[in-house]
Amino acid sequence: MVRRFKSKKKVKFRYRFFLFLTIMISAFLGIFNVLYKNFSKHIDNEKFINSLINYNLNIAEENNILYDVISLNSTSFLLKYTLGVDLEEDTSEEVVGLEASYIEDPYENKINDPIIYLYNTHQTEGYQKSNNATYNITPSVLMASYILRESLNDLGLPTLVETNDITEILRIHNWQYKYSYSASKILLEDAKSKNKNLTYFIDLHRDSMNHDVTTTSINGKNYAKILFVIGKDYVNYQENLAFAEKINEKIKANYPTLCRGISLKGGSGVNGIYNQDISPRAILIELGGQYNNINEVNNTLEILAKALFEVIEEDS
Repeated sequence: MVRRFKSKKKVKFRYRFFLFLTIMISAFLGIFNVLYKNFSKHIDNEKFINSLINYNLNIAEENNILYDVISLNSTSFLLKYTLGVDLEEDTSEEVVGLEASYIEDPYENKINDPIIYLYNTHQTEGYQKSNNATYNITPSVLMASYILRESLNDLGLPTLVETNDITEILRIHNWQYKYSYSASKILLEDAKSKNKNLTYFIDLHRDSMNHDVTTTSINGKNYAKILFVIGKDYVNYQENLAFAEKINEKIKANYPTLCRGISLKGGSGVNGIYNQDISPRAILIELGGQYNNINEVNNTLEILAKALFEVIEEDS
């Protein structure tokens, strides 16, 4: 009798234990499911990437659940299992057109208290090679930034070019090319924190359109056309738009065919921000296209530098 009583007691204990365990697991899964749905409902990819960037820059945000999660997992794991973004399969943005290798700064001059920051989110966007022996490498938008910097400095506008290799930032974080804007933002934020006078931020790109679309002839000389790109998926983008409009109008006043206008981009399928939320004086410029050569680009840079000088003088 005693043994049977003990046996029944053990069975009841096991039954209660497993019942309790089942209830606890069910409750945990239910709470996790609610939290997960709530978490994924109120956050999009751009916000998540920005939080990753701030985390890497040690910019703390109070009461931000992302920081607790990021510290436990890798970027690719989080993107895949919390937001459904697979870095290995999502190739919505690819390298378009002629590519060039990274070009080191040929000047490496120390710029004191720069007010302009030139950078290239897509540093490997290339132009056609020129017959000019001076340019014995494939020119790129990064080379264009170096040239523009020298012109701006000569005009008395201290200008800094971002020389860190964007592809290295992508490699370190195991990000695909489509996250180039997130990589350039890391460098942009770092430069801004180290140079308190930085006010103007210009991301220099080149288009992939045909030569006749990206080129104009003025007084027998070819120029690479300019297209301003402004994202509209952030608050106060109108201020950035107004800044681009001033430069656009300044150029058109003397060179009516040099500018292709201003392209406003937003909504699904595009970035829509382009890091322009960092400042009301942040813009993106498409300088020519892949079929332009560096001489045509250089001709335009001389005009662009003067227009920037005039607008910034009026803006001061």
